Amino acid sequence: MDFDTFKHLGHLSPFFVPPNTPASLRSGTPPGCKAKKAFLIHRHGSRHPHEDELAIIRNLSNYINDNRDLFSNPKVQLPDAYSFLYEGWNSSFGTDSLTAPGRQQLFDHGVALRLQYPDFDNVTEVLASDSDRVVESARWFMDGFYGRVSNYTATLNVVAENETTVSWITPYLACPKWDSGYGEDPPAKWRPLYIPPITKRINKTLAKAYPSVNFTDTHTSAMLYSCAYETAIWGIGSSPWCGVFLPSEIADNEYEYDLRMRGFAGYGLPGDMASVLGSLLVSNVTSFLQRDEGPKLSLGFGHDKTIALGLTALGLASDKLPPTGPVDPDRAWRAAKLMPFAANMVWQRLECDGSRTRIQLILNGANYGLGPVGCEIDDYGSCAFEDFLNTTKVQTALQSTHGDERWKAACH
Repeated sequence: MDFDTFKHLGHLSPFFVPPNTPASLRSGTPPGCKAKKAFLIHRHGSRHPHEDELAIIRNLSNYINDNRDLFSNPKVQLPDAYSFLYEGWNSSFGTDSLTAPGRQQLFDHGVALRLQYPDFDNVTEVLASDSDRVVESARWFMDGFYGRVSNYTATLNVVAENETTVSWITPYLACPKWDSGYGEDPPAKWRPLYIPPITKRINKTLAKAYPSVNFTDTHTSAMLYSCAYETAIWGIGSSPWCGVFLPSEIADNEYEYDLRMRGFAGYGLPGDMASVLGSLLVSNVTSFLQRDEGPKLSLGFGHDKTIALGLTALGLASDKLPPTGPVDPDRAWRAAKLMPFAANMVWQRLECDGSRTRIQLILNGANYGLGPVGCEIDDYGSCAFEDFLNTTKVQTALQSTHGDERWKAACH
């Protein structure tokens, strides 16, 4: 199978539908079952880089443009993958805001969900955390789901993102001990092992054309960021940087991004923190699906961390990611599959023949087996709802609340 770079950019990957997990699962819902209720958790769409990422990218752009005499006068013909350097290159990025592909992702997903649940027409409230890219994502989704009357059909409720607001979308902000820096230590151990050989290869490849070229390891990291973010801004195939790297190098970079996500929003967080924070999502999902009255569909919009913490609280995608390798290509925690841009987690309550009620997780359009939670799954990855609720992981989550002893132990 050909290597697809754009499915290996970690949490910066454009949205795609992955295989079922495990791959042996059948797609769709079990025979004789129909979705009765559904709870959607949606990440914002593709965005511009964060400020700290942009600073790294600008370092590369400055080097290229400060050395225009070098790059505009190659001594020999440039290799095809590097021919764009002759014209120079600029980092024309913004920060954090939603991009055109991001807008399209959310609009398309809104249309798709409306077609998936044609009878779920009593949804009048939408929830989004108070970040510009999240709020805009929710609005584009609503335009796709409701059409031009979205502003009259449903109310968008925006939840503050701060340390005093306890929200299942951003629970980490109400946890004083949580810090995004938890995601930096594992990549810092991995980066020196894989980046320098790439830098050396690139400089060697360009040595005949540019005898004095001296790209640094920081430049190489910026090139990798540029591949991901030009894709996020202008779409697949738009970035010349993506063609600079070998598949093995993209895969090693993907591992860095996976280590980071796992470190600050998953199993790499200290102690019980990730499970405690993710328990708020689990509680909201289960309480909504259990209610017979009210809306049939819940729509919530947040971040990659929202999804990552929920998975962790349930023991899903759990495996070891040693910070110095080796890299397991079949690892369960692959951010590109779990929480790419525009990732969406749909929890379905299924009513089945014989009065059986089941629960099913559809993650990014693919069935995701609930076996690791502790319940027996069928060929479609779903569990009996009652069995799911009675698992140790779910019971632990349901018994956790903000400010209780478990929360204090994890967050203070």
